[in-house]
Amino acid sequence: MTRSSSLLLLACGALTGCAALTKSDLPARRYFTPEAQAVQSPAAATRAPGARLHLAPVSAWSHLHERMVVRTAAHEITFSETRRWTERPDVYLRRALSRALFDERGLSSAGVASWPSLRVELAAFEELEQPRRALFQARFVLSDESGVRLEETVILEQPVESATALDPAIAIADALSKVLALGAEQIADKVTAKLPPPPK
Repeated sequence: MTRSSSLLLLACGALTGCAALTKSDLPARRYFTPEAQAVQSPAAATRAPGARLHLAPVSAWSHLHERMVVRTAAHEITFSETRRWTERPDVYLRRALSRALFDERGLSSAGVASWPSLRVELAAFEELEQPRRALFQARFVLSDESGVRLEETVILEQPVESATALDPAIAIADALSKVLALGAEQIADKVTAKLPPPPK
């Protein structure tokens, strides 16, 4: 067999392999956002107009990124091949906190960390199995020049509605949307209660 014939056979084999795995055979990626769900109106929040707060960038554990996370056991997680967030979960949480603190509770956003400062770390934003539910876990620290005013971890779970009437992927995205909003509201309530009154 000549060298040119061998190359031709290799090329044909590669093309056959490519034809066997077409785009239609690959699972389509789906993109979700948790920001459409509102669980509390501004009127229901405890307002503290004028109180100042510096909201630091929210951090997140390294496994939390665009791929949606499923915890299959206490020490095992998997990443969805088809389900994605449109942005990182820590970005969603910071926006939810900003809305809850400044829009709903009337706090003033302080651009310098010399005022009371809130730091939040997102540790879990994922689906749990058996039974299916959404998990939110975040640790936050409220501090000022005098020291730490409040340090606490918020852990919330939200059941996933029956998938009989909903697409299972939409059902878990909806549950994660609700638990994210509830987590932001709970943190905002706790922080607002610990802030000093606004300066006169």
